[in-house]
Amino acid sequence: MENETQRPDPDALLREVQRQDSKKGRLKIFLGYAPGVGKTYAMLNDAHVLKKRGIDVIVGFVETHGRTETEALLVGLELFPRRAIDYKGIVLGEMDIAGIIARRPAAVLVDELAHTNVTGSSHPKRYQDIEELLENGIDVHTTVNIQHFESMNDSVARITGVRMQETVPDTFFELADEVQAIDIPWEELNQRLKEGKVYIPERARHAVANFFQRGNLFALRELMLTFVARKMDSELLNYMKAKAIAGPWPAAEKLIVCVGASPYAKQLIRKAYTIAKNTHAEWYAVYVLPAGVTEPSGKEKLFLTDALNLAEELGAKIVTLYGRNIAEEILRYAREQNVTRIVIGKPLRSLLTEYFKGSPVSRLLYARSEFELHLIPPVEEKRENKTDLPRRKMSLQPLDYLLTVAIVSLVTIVNAGLELFIEPSSLVYLYLIAIISSALLFGIWPSVFASFLSLLVFDFLFTEPRYSLTMHDPREIINILVFLFTAIIVGQLVKVVKKQNLALQFRLQRGTLVEEMSKEILTLPPLEQLVEGLAFFSKETMSTLTFLRTTILGDISNLIIKYLQRVIAAPSFVFFKEKDGNMQLWAKSDGDVEISANDLAVARLTLTQGKIAGAGTETLTSISYFFFPIKFQEETIGVIGIRDNYRNLLPEQRQILGTISNMTSLTAARWVKI
Repeated sequence: MENETQRPDPDALLREVQRQDSKKGRLKIFLGYAPGVGKTYAMLNDAHVLKKRGIDVIVGFVETHGRTETEALLVGLELFPRRAIDYKGIVLGEMDIAGIIARRPAAVLVDELAHTNVTGSSHPKRYQDIEELLENGIDVHTTVNIQHFESMNDSVARITGVRMQETVPDTFFELADEVQAIDIPWEELNQRLKEGKVYIPERARHAVANFFQRGNLFALRELMLTFVARKMDSELLNYMKAKAIAGPWPAAEKLIVCVGASPYAKQLIRKAYTIAKNTHAEWYAVYVLPAGVTEPSGKEKLFLTDALNLAEELGAKIVTLYGRNIAEEILRYAREQNVTRIVIGKPLRSLLTEYFKGSPVSRLLYARSEFELHLIPPVEEKRENKTDLPRRKMSLQPLDYLLTVAIVSLVTIVNAGLELFIEPSSLVYLYLIAIISSALLFGIWPSVFASFLSLLVFDFLFTEPRYSLTMHDPREIINILVFLFTAIIVGQLVKVVKKQNLALQFRLQRGTLVEEMSKEILTLPPLEQLVEGLAFFSKETMSTLTFLRTTILGDISNLIIKYLQRVIAAPSFVFFKEKDGNMQLWAKSDGDVEISANDLAVARLTLTQGKIAGAGTETLTSISYFFFPIKFQEETIGVIGIRDNYRNLLPEQRQILGTISNMTSLTAARWVKI
């Protein structure tokens, strides 16, 4: 495992090589949280520094908005002429991409990254102009505010009440080689507004009363810093993987809590939450499903789902890992994510006992790593519930043992015939066929029974003296003991292989489900394709569009129901949001599915709040359904209702439910909004 962590990750290495490719230009983004924080000023100031170093830098496009301080910084810099474009009788100036590429400066300044170009420009959006400059090996310095990135649009709209019309995809932000956050205190920005350094006085008063409220700016500032921190964290992880650096690097606090099917799991989650909150750490609740185990059952499942529910409510990211060695899987994931702290429950037995048993706790405790390991002991009052811990019961199935006897008898008959041609001492190993068959068909205990039964039958019928359970030849005794040991080991191995095969089939089935569903969704026609080229919508066109909306949303709803039934075999239905804000039922798993007024009220709550509600959740649990939101970005466009208890769902089932919702939301959102 140590060798694996020291190997460079090929994908990360490729990204690092591409980043250092000298043929492409480098991108620097000056990122702010509001107009007037000084992005353009900082970019121009930086350009003067570059010019003093002898670097050929030009101004491709800068908008000063009449700010004298900014205009003063343009003095001494080469202003590249703008391209004049006639738009409806008005001549507008846009950046001359072709001219700049022909001029081939080392670096170019391009203000207002989210700007939409005038019709007739080289590209519809300015960020596309910048991509062309970068492809031609020209460095670009540009400015933008956090609210103009696509993923921030809904959050900013909720904070400020203003939805940005000009946005930039987050993938463009990932291209940046350097991001400089332009951060000034709210008090200083407010003073700049009052002094007229951001807007003219009349517009400044309107801005302060609306967008530039103190709470808005605090929230936007936090969004910006979080956005940049996430970018830096991603870059750090990629660099560590590319250079095969074993983590953690103490750049930011990250914590994982190891969750098991235990009555103490919820206590562990609460303690991990406290540690994460006190250390300002991002945290993950990790559950390792051992190889060969498909699902926990009974009380184990209840303990696990309760703990994961609590972790999700407290803000943890739920992660399910698979592997034979639980400790190694935890360590591998922790290194990959640059985790600094691992929280795990202290075993009730002594650490010495755990060490000899090879438990995950002892392996983590003695592993070579830089993590902080937190051992959390169970609360003393809980010890009295130890008798309630789930125990595996060996179920006695008489038919399994009778069939095992039949298989051993069949092998005995074959051996009786072969005894005429083969040395009797060699016939003992043919009984392995019975043991392997029993293990495959009935499990471990029938295979152990087959081992001892085969031993007794062979001793009674094929060893001297015959028809007795005694042996005179010491070699026969050794053969018998080797056979018994081999038989039990083979039976165990067959059991493990069988369980691993079942687990693999279980996971492949879910992977196939996602693949099949994605293919069916892709066959649905996108809205843009159907309305392409239509400049005006007549009554007939709108009628056709309404019909198409009904058809497509019906198909999407039926797809959701179809694949839900393969994951959670329970009655279910799908609602989508209408223009008036109400819900409409689009599909049911069965025509007999009944939805009461109370069920509808909880479904509306889920649509309004965008949170899971109903049976097994923390909200309105008295009904028989739970409701899961279908979200497009931050907007809830629909609701899935399932007659089951949410707390009983396994992590894999929840992930698949989330995947189904996410896969359908993008296609459905366009039709819902018509």
